[in-house]
Amino acid sequence: MADDGRKALAGRVAIVGAGPAGIAAAHRLLEVASGRVGITLIERSGESEYLPGTVPVVLGEDTSGSFRQPVEIPGVEVLAAEASRVTGSGVVVDGSFVEADYVIAAPGLETEDLSGPPGVHAFWSPSGAEAAAGVVRGAADTIAVVISSLPYRCPPAPYSLAMQLSSLLREAGGRGRVVLTTPEDEPLSALGGGVPEFLRESCERAGVDLHTGFSPDPAALGEGALRSRAGEELAAEVMLVVPPHRRPAALSGLAGEGPLVEVSPHFESSEEGLFVVGDAAAAPFPRAAGPAEAAGKTAADAVLARLGLGEAHRHTPAPECYVGHGGGVFSRISLSYPEGLPPEGTSRVSIEGPSPELARGPEATLERFRQLRSP
Repeated sequence: MADDGRKALAGRVAIVGAGPAGIAAAHRLLEVASGRVGITLIERSGESEYLPGTVPVVLGEDTSGSFRQPVEIPGVEVLAAEASRVTGSGVVVDGSFVEADYVIAAPGLETEDLSGPPGVHAFWSPSGAEAAAGVVRGAADTIAVVISSLPYRCPPAPYSLAMQLSSLLREAGGRGRVVLTTPEDEPLSALGGGVPEFLRESCERAGVDLHTGFSPDPAALGEGALRSRAGEELAAEVMLVVPPHRRPAALSGLAGEGPLVEVSPHFESSEEGLFVVGDAAAAPFPRAAGPAEAAGKTAADAVLARLGLGEAHRHTPAPECYVGHGGGVFSRISLSYPEGLPPEGTSRVSIEGPSPELARGPEATLERFRQLRSP
């Protein structure tokens, strides 16, 4: 952009990451201040990946390419490059510095490498799931879905994967069985609202052997064994491991415990002018698309308010997750906040299904993913 073009702008905003939070922030900036704010979106490959596609890919129902979309948003400069560091005044990209008045960082959480012997497949994205897709249908004994630690993205997805795997094995006439392990004492206990009981009962009906309070020993996984830190050992021919999630290096040095970054109610980090949204933000919401989108809009409004182009307010998320039970039957878990956002208000949980009619839900969310990232 020419120098005179830069002077006409109220400010420049850099967004890191093309997941739900980053894309929502970009669209909100365009909606409120199109033409008055320069927007640069930085994404490593220039493409966005639809993370819920992980389950259909590992089930062999589709390939990872179906869940990647080039990011092309009119009015947004898309930079396909690696962001190695973010600050409140810009982003270090491939050794250069992209200046900005404010930065909205939505890089998500990275996963640790748990490379192990054959039979151990650690992944939590569609691209990572392809290597495991060829082995699950041929499993003759036990497939284990292993949640290695908390937090992780898409909390209900491992339960959905385990139940659909169990159904797949039954349909194929095999004798294989599915085991699901989680470090939690109850499935998704933080959600409450009957969700733990619902998931436990659903796993039982689907023939999934659920083991709660099971924290796997990483050293044992590296040797091809499924053993908890407490010494409990389970037999498994194939292990599909949700690996530990960690904070991206670009967010190192910011306040917060473990992989999560401490943020204000408007998602500003300990560094002024730097907002962190999405899975890496320490917010009291599930790590799912709905809360990420609301966080992106909230951060965008806070930036617009600083630039004198709007008012800052918190957007209320509408989290919903689809859980597959096998055979084309799905349930939907939804959260709402009728009494206000935490900490003042608490969430209200609703569970719909199981029903074959709800199978249209995942299709609709995938189509929305594609529409938001291209003209």
